[in-house]
Amino acid sequence: MRQTQPVSLYNMAQSELIKVSFDKHGYLVRDAAELAPRGVDAKRIAAFDTLRQAYEALPTDIELDAAKQNATDAKETVKTRAITELQALMGIVGTVHDVRSASYKMFGSAGLAGGPEADLYVGLLRVVRVGRAHLAEYAKAGLTAAMLDTLAAAAAEFLGLLGQQQDAEAARGRAADIRILAGNALYTELIDLCGIGKALYATTDARKYADYVVTDTPPPAAPTVAGQA
Repeated sequence: MRQTQPVSLYNMAQSELIKVSFDKHGYLVRDAAELAPRGVDAKRIAAFDTLRQAYEALPTDIELDAAKQNATDAKETVKTRAITELQALMGIVGTVHDVRSASYKMFGSAGLAGGPEADLYVGLLRVVRVGRAHLAEYAKAGLTAAMLDTLAAAAAEFLGLLGQQQDAEAARGRAADIRILAGNALYTELIDLCGIGKALYATTDARKYADYVVTDTPPPAAPTVAGQA
């Protein structure tokens, strides 16, 4: 069964939810004796603060996006190196056979540099395989077994880093879902506890009533760059 992406129950920023929860926890501790008859005992107050601490300990999207970008940069570095090695190798092949010949096309290198990354990996393996099978034919033009081994190693490294990039992207998505669910749990308890506090002090203490008011406003929009929507 396909899982649906969780939806946030609150509008405020993650940092604001943490700060509001911290502040309200202080009021709950202060008023614990008066709240106890309404089902808000010390255990529940402590559990609420544990929710807040667990939520704030979760990695932020900034951290996970940086990890994904680092994985992408590492992959791109190896990809560029592999393509450069591929082009050098095919340059040697081109000195032996015309680029329009069947012998040249047998390597299948056309379009690999700008095509899908999965095709690039498979294509690099094909070039290495064909090069090794016909090494004697191209050795006189400068092709060596070491060059083919280097390209094969680059292909393997590229595949590994491509997997790491995909893992980082998936981890970022999973972490976002976990943050939303944890934030929802914290926010739900925050609103419930503050509702009890407001009900308790609605007609007896205006200041304490105000302490339990939660204003859930969305964070300000990020500034736009001139010329962009």
